[in-house]
Amino acid sequence: MNFIAATVELKSHSTDTVTFAGIDYCAASASVPSAHSNGEVKLRLLCYNAEGSQKLSAFKAWQPGQRVLVSGQIHFSDDPKDPLTLIVKTLESNIPQEMYINQVVLGNAFFGDDQIKDRKNNQVAVKIGTTLDDSEITTWLYMETHEQRKKKLSNRIRKGRPICVQGYLREYRKDDSDSPYRAIVADDFTTRKERGKTQRGTPPNSSSVGYAEIDPTPDY
Repeated sequence: MNFIAATVELKSHSTDTVTFAGIDYCAASASVPSAHSNGEVKLRLLCYNAEGSQKLSAFKAWQPGQRVLVSGQIHFSDDPKDPLTLIVKTLESNIPQEMYINQVVLGNAFFGDDQIKDRKNNQVAVKIGTTLDDSEITTWLYMETHEQRKKKLSNRIRKGRPICVQGYLREYRKDDSDSPYRAIVADDFTTRKERGKTQRGTPPNSSSVGYAEIDPTPDY
């Protein structure tokens, strides 16, 4: 599960009901603002379509251009050109319009390779992946972090190893391209301690031999 709490600026409401994972939602286009339009994080907001719900009423009353504090779950599409889907859990509209929050926890990520890349501004980056819920479909992005974390990263990195990342999302689109460079800029990350490989050989308390030995391959 991937969690986000962010100040989100509404672009427009959708007039169509969207069905996602078998549930009907009201939808809207929005973004986590940036100083430049090619650096904003584009979002598709989904709010559960339950008539009489206070959350749904607040969602529908949300005006384009207004900034609202939103929390919920982030879902990545199998198409990197698609905006991130944010399923809204809470809304708080009573905030200063200049407020900026962008905090994310990726709980189901994993290292995509073993290579650490040096970046500008004392940053390093590594490719990571995240899967859709109960699916083999993977989407890819970068985890960027300060070079002070490089030693920890070097000690922990192994392709395929699960990782939990806390940080903020950033995207960059060159020349208004639909396909963004996408990254989570990590404050920190954690990994599960790996266990050493179990030695499989002779059963306990047995005098049998040969289980752990490999004879030469015959040349028939």
